[in-house]
Amino acid sequence: MCRLILVLVFLTTPLGATPVDGVYDGFDCTAPVSDQRVTITGDRLIYYESSCRLTDPQTVEGWEGATLYWANCRGEGQDWRERTLLMTRMGGDLLVIGDGWAERYAPCLNQQQEVD
Repeated sequence: MCRLILVLVFLTTPLGATPVDGVYDGFDCTAPVSDQRVTITGDRLIYYESSCRLTDPQTVEGWEGATLYWANCRGEGQDWRERTLLMTRMGGDLLVIGDGWAERYAPCLNQQQEVD
C-alpha cells in the first residue's frame, strides 16, 4: 500500500517544479502599475504587455530550484518562442534568464494575482 501511494505521488508531481505562483517586481511592489512586474500562475508567466505559456519543464541538475522551459510568448502584436530558465533563490527572489539576458524580481507578498 505504501509503495502504491509513493507511485501515485510521483506520477502526480511535475518533473520540473514551477517557482512559487505569485506576483514579483523588479523595483517597487507598492506601485499600483509597474512594467517591471511579472506574475506566475501555473504554466503562465505574465508581464506588463506580454505573456508566455511555459512548456517542457526540465530540472537543471545541480541547481536547486532551477527549471528550464520553452516559453511560447505573445505580446505587442508578436509571437515568439525562447528557452527560459526560472529559478528561485533564498529570500524568495525569482530569477528569469533567457538567451543573453537575465532579470531578478522580488516577491510582492501583498499583491493579488491578476490573470486575464
